[in-house]
Amino acid sequence: MPNTDLEDLLAARQGDTGAGEALVQRHGSSMLRTAWRVLGRYGGNEADDVVQEALIAALTTGALPTGDVGAWLRSIAARKALDALRRTGRRKEDALPEPEEGAELPAAVDLEGRLDVMTIRRGLDQLSAKDRAVLTLADLEGYTMAEIAGILGSTTVAIKLRASRARRKLARLLELPRRGEV
Repeated sequence: MPNTDLEDLLAARQGDTGAGEALVQRHGSSMLRTAWRVLGRYGGNEADDVVQEALIAALTTGALPTGDVGAWLRSIAARKALDALRRTGRRKEDALPEPEEGAELPAAVDLEGRLDVMTIRRGLDQLSAKDRAVLTLADLEGYTMAEIAGILGSTTVAIKLRASRARRKLARLLELPRRGEV
């Protein structure tokens, strides 16, 4: 019978490399996606470094998750991504080349009402690291505002306010219609 995530975490802390590899196999890709989203950069090795730091932290801390181990690991990855942004400062990325004259830029919403992923990523990149982290944890990872407050060391009220403002700013950046508008 396979070990549970918690059993694998405890075994990995005791030096069982197989248990550590099993945790990485099950949760590494979701941790990487979380790191990418919080960092707001989709190239380079920064997200890999963040995941590695998160795994080291998970294996060396005395704390144990009280619920879903995968969610706990993703929350550590989100905190480590924020730490990385604070350490290095926000580096400017090279701008996309200007479209040729007469070429149209892609709209955020196509004719069928679907959002364009690259446009959303560019919009997220324009948000502050903390706003991006809140939206990533709330809207992509499914955390509650109270959980996000605990992860980011803030109050629930402050996180709700930040999420609301970040969503409005992202909607403005993407030029999305407000509720009730057609």
